[in-house]
Formats: sequence, C-alpha cells, structure tokens
Amino acid sequence: MNEQIFWDLIEKARKSTAANFETQCVNLTEFLVQAHTPEEIIAFEHILREKIEEASSWPIMAATFVVCSFISDDTYEDFRAWIVGQGKDNFEKILRDPNEICNIIKPSRDLELDGEYMLFVAANAYLEKTESDDEEAFYELIEHPAEKEIVQKWPESKNEYRKMFPRLYDAFWNEDRIQQKLEEAEEEED
Repeated sequence: MNEQIFWDLIEKARKSTAANFETQCVNLTEFLVQAHTPEEIIAFEHILREKIEEASSWPIMAATFVVCSFISDDTYEDFRAWIVGQGKDNFEKILRDPNEICNIIKPSRDLELDGEYMLFVAANAYLEKTESDDEEAFYELIEHPAEKEIVQKWPESKNEYRKMFPRLYDAFWNEDRIQQKLEEAEEEED
C-alpha cells in the first residue's frame, strides 16, 4: 500500500455511490477486504492517520466550527477524516482554502459530514479479513503521527468568522444549531 493506491481506493469508493458518506465508507471497507492483505490494510490506516494529521491546522479547525456549529476533539478528527474521504484533489483544495467545501457538499446535506465512518474503515476491513473480533489488537498495530500544536485564534464575532470564510459562512453558519450544541454541552457537564 502506498499513497497512490490509498487515494485510488478512496476515489473508487467515492465513485461507487451517490448515496452518502457512510455508504462510501462501507464500499471502501469492502474494497480493502476484497483486494488487500492485512498488512496493506494496516498501511492504509497509517496513511489515513498521516493525512488526518496533515489536515490539522488552524483554518481547518475554525472551518470545522463554521460547518458543524460545534467543535470538540472528536468533531475535529471526524471532520478531517471526512476531508480525506473527499479524495486527493478535494483534500488539497480544502487545505489551501476551506471555502472549497462549498463546492463539495450543500448545506442541506451538512449532517452527512460524519467522518467517523472513515475512522473505522481499516479496522472493520482488518477484522473481516482476519476473521477476528479483536479490535484492540488492530489498534495496537497502528502508529499515530505526532500531533501538531495549533495556535488557536478564535474570532470574537460572527463577522470575523465571515471574513475568514465568506462562502463557508454564508452556506453553513447556523445560529440555532450553535445554540443547541452549546445547551447540549452544558447539560452534559451537569
């Protein structure tokens, strides 16, 4: 498994369905099971982890909040996994300018951004390929790249978000959902 094969598999999965990201990830899992060894599946996961870390930056973190109306460690990781799942060309475009997200997904489909599905592709493929149910054993084989330290400069107003990402803001900013997510977070703390 190398980077070209990694991106080719993601592109094949993207083209295999018009349904949603979850179906794309299910198809990707099957492509890995059908044509790749357990070692290649582990290599796929290593490349995925490298790409998720490559996408770690202040602009992507802020874009996560604008699109998802919420930010947490999980939301941020899921969002970056979703970006990887959009294929090499889109991945590179989004890293250069998060406004490019507007060319990939419509605001009415923003709840389909669940990149968490991508995080389980290799694990599910590995378990199926090895006929195992020991998920922990798979994750013990995975090396995680060092996390970048990101200097966060959170805007103090909606207008500052809009200046950062005018197209993204106009398409995805959702004041009601932001308030809802804040209330849910406060309830979880109590």
